[in-house]
Formats: sequence, C-alpha cells, structure tokens
Amino acid sequence: MKALLRGIVSMAFSTIEDQNTRQRIPTKPRSTQSTSRPVIVPPSPVPANEVYKPLSSSDPIPFGAVTKIESALVPQSTSSSETTLLTASTEGENTAEDIDVADLIPDNLSLIKGLNPIAIMGLNKKGIVTFLQVANLTDQEITDIEEDLDLPGCFNRFSWRYQSRQLHEENNEIS
Repeated sequence: MKALLRGIVSMAFSTIEDQNTRQRIPTKPRSTQSTSRPVIVPPSPVPANEVYKPLSSSDPIPFGAVTKIESALVPQSTSSSETTLLTASTEGENTAEDIDVADLIPDNLSLIKGLNPIAIMGLNKKGIVTFLQVANLTDQEITDIEEDLDLPGCFNRFSWRYQSRQLHEENNEIS
C-alpha cells in the first residue's frame, strides 16, 4: 500500500512540475515583418560553338598564352637565326618541302603550352618536329591538322604558332 501511495504522490508531483515548466518558458514573440530573400536570376546559357569559336589572325592573343612581344622593326644587323625565321615565314610552303625531316634536329614540342603528347605524336607522324615548322604552318595546313588529329580550334585558342615562334627564337638566342 505504501508503494501505491508513493507512486500516486510521485505522479502528482511530476504533473505539477510539468505544468510549472510550461509556464516558465516564455513564448517567442512573433514578428509581423517577414523578410524575403533576394531573387537572383542566373545568366543565360551560351552555346558551345560560340565559346570555342576559333580566333582569326586579327584577334588579340588569348589570356595565358605566351606573350613575349618583340619589336616589329627589323634591325639592319639581324642574326642568322632571325633572318632564317623571317625568310621562312615569307616563303611559306616551299621551305617545308625543301627541307628533309631527317636533317632537322627535333625540338621539345611539349614546351608549347596546351599541346598534349598525343597531338605531338600526330605532328611528328606528319613530319613536324621543330618549333619553326609549327610557326610556319599555313591556315590551310592548320585546318587539315586540326581535322586529322581532332583538335578543333586548338592552334588559335592556345596560340601554338606564336608560342612556337617565341620558343624558336629563344632556343636560337641561347645557342
């Protein structure tokens, strides 16, 4: 019987404690002002063919490309390597056909930024092993190479001809 009374008394006290705690917790005042989040409109998508459109020769060099700029004026006393480079660029395709690939000393084409090893192997199969050869490629040759090696627009996007010309000049200045 004592146990029964103790159980009833403990239930009564727990009920009283529950009622007191409910009264002690103040309710949070509800604000009448509602804050709205700003609406952000995402930009409209750009088609991929516009993003990766090849650059024309009159466009500026892309950001991140090798940008060593030399004087446009050719001094009267030019070195033999600069003279070779200038004459090779003016003669065009005839120079590439006259020189035998076996006579050329291959350059490290991996120094050209953006040119991957698979593309380098493809260029080597076509007989292009030096920076000067890459620098002197015509637009038609570049189009053919890009189609064959599946490199759409890479020559213009990464300025491979410009980089090759700069690397060729740097190599010939050192030696």
